[in-house]
Amino acid sequence: MVADYNTMPEIFRECNRKYFNSELPTPKFGLINKTSILARFEYFKENNGEKIKHKKIIFSDCFDFDKDIFINLMVHEMIHYYLAWNNIKNPTKHNNEFMDIANKLNKEYGLNVTKKVDASSFKKTENAPKSIFKCLFG
Repeated sequence: MVADYNTMPEIFRECNRKYFNSELPTPKFGLINKTSILARFEYFKENNGEKIKHKKIIFSDCFDFDKDIFINLMVHEMIHYYLAWNNIKNPTKHNNEFMDIANKLNKEYGLNVTKKVDASSFKKTENAPKSIFKCLFG
């Protein structure tokens, strides 16, 4: 499953319904042509610092992900989104709040949401750069 502008919203909607009670408004989606980043969540808040103005989930287009891995990556980024949406401190960090949600979803739904992933064994797409490093989430 290669990330594209059809796949990402479809998987987001499925994960939002199943794991987040459809609480998260659909963000924008983007692609990045890097093997050092699998996915990341970006956001900006309005001037008063309370409401999220811009929200975007970005995936690397360098990998042909297994669907389970794609879902785990999406849920990982959605946890960051959930934390930001609910004004929880340091939403982009892999802190206790992040891991509490990840561990709960992993246990309840059999997911495997982690802090980082070694992508060296992932199948690359034709347009991927040649070297692969251990990938970190944003």
